[in-house]
Amino acid sequence: MTYRNRKFLIFSLPGSLYALDLTQVAEVGDPPQIWPIPLAPPCYSGALSFHGDIVAVMNLAIFFCLAGPGKTGKIIVIHQQIASLAFLVDEVIRIVSEDEVSFSPPPDDEYAAATLGLMEGEAIQLDLDALVHGAEAAMQRKQS
Repeated sequence: MTYRNRKFLIFSLPGSLYALDLTQVAEVGDPPQIWPIPLAPPCYSGALSFHGDIVAVMNLAIFFCLAGPGKTGKIIVIHQQIASLAFLVDEVIRIVSEDEVSFSPPPDDEYAAATLGLMEGEAIQLDLDALVHGAEAAMQRKQS
């Protein structure tokens, strides 16, 4: 796997740092109005309108069963080509380039792609494909 010229968005959830490849992120901001999705699993906070498209909103702290309520201070919208999905997170820390990061193997977690060593500590780079499949599976389990 090559990390040449890559940048990562670093964000927090209760007690942990995470990262997404910046090329996968469409927008970061304050959570807008979110409408409930009937019969959705608890990890889905609802849906929002993103430039005219309906996007499902997941609370990653609930999806990952992390301790603490989390403050869901920011929203990260994923590029539409990947999924119609956005994540509620506690805080967006910063953007880092590959030369600011040391890479090591991921923890034993189906949603982890790598471990990034940062000034702030270690961040788990999320495997967005696995996370999208997990989100879809959570919705399908709830609907059956």
